[in-house]
Amino acid sequence: MNFKVFIITFILVYLLLSLPTILGIGYVIDWVPEATIPQKFKEYVADGLLNNFLIKTISSFIVGIIVSLVFTGRRQQNSILDL
Repeated sequence: MNFKVFIITFILVYLLLSLPTILGIGYVIDWVPEATIPQKFKEYVADGLLNNFLIKTISSFIVGIIVSLVFTGRRQQNSILDL
């Protein structure tokens, strides 16, 4: 298993799953009129990354393992064919 591919895939899948929540799709946050743009941005990103944390972590972990094993299998297959 290629650990580097696993980590990169895990992060990309987690961010992809968090993107709808970060963009505010699916729920509404009521803001006070004094909330600034950076405060809103910070809260949307934090809520997007932390919303459904366990589900996104498990999904990203599974996809990361599968992609890593596929890359490792292809690399081993190519090395066998080169012999």
